[in-house]
Amino acid sequence: MGKRFFFGFSMFFALVGVLAADHLLGFTWGFFLICCGMCLGGIHELGRMFRFRGLPLDTRLLYLATLALLGYVQLLANPPDFGAFARMAWGGAYTHHVPLPPGMNGLRELTLLAPLLAAVLFPLVGLTRKDVSNLSPRITNNLGIFLYVIFPIAVILWLRKVPGSGPWLLYFLLAASRLGDVGAYLLGKAFGRHKLIPHLSAGKTIEGAVAGLLFSAIGGVAILLLANGAGPGLKPTLVHWWQGALLGGFVGIAAQSGDLVESGFKRAAGIKDSGNLVPSFGGIMDIMDNFMLTGPLILVVMALL
Repeated sequence: MGKRFFFGFSMFFALVGVLAADHLLGFTWGFFLICCGMCLGGIHELGRMFRFRGLPLDTRLLYLATLALLGYVQLLANPPDFGAFARMAWGGAYTHHVPLPPGMNGLRELTLLAPLLAAVLFPLVGLTRKDVSNLSPRITNNLGIFLYVIFPIAVILWLRKVPGSGPWLLYFLLAASRLGDVGAYLLGKAFGRHKLIPHLSAGKTIEGAVAGLLFSAIGGVAILLLANGAGPGLKPTLVHWWQGALLGGFVGIAAQSGDLVESGFKRAAGIKDSGNLVPSFGGIMDIMDNFMLTGPLILVVMALL
């Protein structure tokens, strides 16, 4: 478990390094490539898990959906500009990588239609299969993986585009989710006595989960103070320390939930790790599981503020 903890922390700092380089250089392609790699690798591993249990999953369709959605968000989409995002865009107008004729600028506002489009297109693709005996699980699995892997990563990439505050939103998300993982591991190992959901993860305890939420809140406060001390940061929406703690705690809940969902996939497939990308650690999904649900959570919270 110590090696898993070490590799997890090392990869966290590597990701922060890429984000910081993009931030300082005004460059987003490093993070875009990481998002693509995470999605494609995660789909490959989940496809292997599903095949192990004889469950249908159209991995090539999901690969195509990944490249289409992430490419759209990176190249064409406007940053989120509703709710609190409109007030947090202190970095000026966003410069798009691909210009569009004036009459087609409406295409930049379609990001949130992605789940609806997937819900329409995936069943239609399923109907083209001659074997309709597993049509229902095929459609359900495809949509489930789209909503669990592809769309959340696209949302995180979308949040990065908010002028000025975008990088800080990602630092906030990473700090709250990863520090929560650290707190759950350290204090759960030291003081954990009551199992959380033993049939999904034998090592997780209630004490560790509570400690993880506390560490997530601390991470949220730290990034809030750092961001607002460095400039406009996350102002004017997030100003007080308790706002960082509250949002950090919510991010911690989403991070732990994403981790448990991935544990459920692994238990269903009868495997310990999603892959063998890093010896003694696991695969892509083992690295990204606690980030999966955090982006949509921040999107909803900021939209409502």
